[in-house]
Amino acid sequence: MMDDALIIKQTRHWVETLVVGLNFCPFAKKELANTRYQVCHQSGMVQAVERLLEECDFLDAHPEIVTSLLILPHFADFELYLQLLDEANLSLDNNALRGTYQLASFHPEYWFEGEAKDSPAHFTNRAPFPVLHLLRESSIELAVAKFRDPQNIPTRNIATAQKLGREQLQAMLEACKQQS
Repeated sequence: MMDDALIIKQTRHWVETLVVGLNFCPFAKKELANTRYQVCHQSGMVQAVERLLEECDFLDAHPEIVTSLLILPHFADFELYLQLLDEANLSLDNNALRGTYQLASFHPEYWFEGEAKDSPAHFTNRAPFPVLHLLRESSIELAVAKFRDPQNIPTRNIATAQKLGREQLQAMLEACKQQS
């Protein structure tokens, strides 16, 4: 089993090289210093969702932390991960946290329904490990208000991914997992 420090190092490298480096999230660079990385070793759905709620509590108590990446190495199966994502969003709703927080999802096998399985577009949401990215709604609103044409970010990201191609993006993702 990998240790938490290595998992976090590889995930941070992914954020720096793909998310920020390829500008998949134009807001991320500014918040790198205010990002929290946590590894969740729970493999059960209920326990993982409880861990996510604990992370919300942490963010409530630490307003200087803008965003948190909850890394879930035990949710490697993409279908199981999607179930977790549904449960996590339902839990945000049931705990009146929607509007305060929202989730972005990343997974090593991420694929967009309706896209060809080998499409480079999937790499806009692929990460070295399954991740639930907890974002403060207020920070998103501020960032989007200052950004020109935020609705075009996904289209621009897909164009970037297609230009780089599946092989190059896969190599970049694999390089993140080579960090030691």
